[in-house]
Amino acid sequence: MEEQVTNTQPQAQTVPPVPGAIIALVFGIISLVLCWYFWFPIVGLVLNILCLVFAIMAMGKGKKAMAEFTANPTLYKPSSFNLAKVGKILGLVGVILNGILLLVAIIFTIIGGALIGASHNM
Repeated sequence: MEEQVTNTQPQAQTVPPVPGAIIALVFGIISLVLCWYFWFPIVGLVLNILCLVFAIMAMGKGKKAMAEFTANPTLYKPSSFNLAKVGKILGLVGVILNGILLLVAIIFTIIGGALIGASHNM
């Protein structure tokens, strides 16, 4: 009869991050990186709307992840709370910045269209 060898060392349990914390951070970064292309007449307008959507999603995911961590702090990595918080803050900055740049993109598109129309009428 063979004896079974058992491992007496305790297994290191990996604690998962809060669901949605990393995606909130990624969406917040995307919303801030892509918003600077507002000066392209049509593409800038589309990108700013897309960035605004990413910023709003970052705020929502970050808020949800922070609430989930607060409800059960022992289930998740403590650093993931900070990721969710930064994602939410980047989303807020993205909403404000993209809102301003969206207005600028609309003005650039209108001016660009007017200039193109004026050059064809000459």
